[in-house]
Amino acid sequence: MKPKLGISELFPGTGARSGRWSVDAVQLIEEIGYGSVWLPEHVVFFPTYTSQYPYESGGAQEVHKTLGVHDPLVLAGTIAGVTSTLRIGTYVFVVPQRNPIITARQVASIDQLSEGRFEFGVGVGWSEQEYTALDVPFEKRGDRMNDYLAAMRELWSDDEISEYRGEYVDFEPLHCYPKPARSRLPIIVGGNSRATLERIVAFGDGWAGYSRTHEDIKVFIDKLEGLMTAAGREMSELSLKVGRRSKGATEKDWEDDRAYIEEALRLGIDEVVVSPRIGDENYEKDMRRYAEIVGL
Repeated sequence: MKPKLGISELFPGTGARSGRWSVDAVQLIEEIGYGSVWLPEHVVFFPTYTSQYPYESGGAQEVHKTLGVHDPLVLAGTIAGVTSTLRIGTYVFVVPQRNPIITARQVASIDQLSEGRFEFGVGVGWSEQEYTALDVPFEKRGDRMNDYLAAMRELWSDDEISEYRGEYVDFEPLHCYPKPARSRLPIIVGGNSRATLERIVAFGDGWAGYSRTHEDIKVFIDKLEGLMTAAGREMSELSLKVGRRSKGATEKDWEDDRAYIEEALRLGIDEVVVSPRIGDENYEKDMRRYAEIVGL
């Protein structure tokens, strides 16, 4: 049985990856047989960082040398128009940085255009500099995110008129259209903290973990199951995903990815989102070889 795999690719819109590169890449990703493509999100990057990157060193090195990425919601709409089966998601969208009414409308539009193939991966972010540049308070970003998610659920409801009163979002009765293609658009909550667990239970349809050991995964799932049971929810309601960034670009590194994937799936993960970070020179050839090695 083939593993259920998504792929998180870097879509910077610069150099060799400018122009139609992103379109060609996602069509290749779909043709190879990946189930989903996940789009990273930072509005801006910085030459140097004062905030510490919270995950593994390889990801930190990539963040520090990245100039930018395509806006994930703009790119998701484009992907919806050039693919037919590929699920599309954000991994993850920094919710507290943007107006929730605008975000809700954009996400619902993508879900309609993709005929229900969009999954909204969300997180609070880690870069205080990014929040400062956007003139959004960094403090209490978790509380702000919770309020935004609750407001978006209201805006996506089948009700013709939406109204919400909260600490960070407050709007009078209004029409917010279009509505998503599905009655419940999936919110996949990123992070590894206690707050992440609570947010999944309150708002989520899944978990987007990243750079977790197998022991980390087991502990997180056990905690999540206990909280879901206490809240009267079933684990079957959730899609559990974990991101895996390759440690290198050799076939041995890719074989290590396969071993990681197999064990993660055995532990109850539904989908591993791989990031092989294939170079530009032999992109298609190496992408196909990677897929062979990890068993896709």
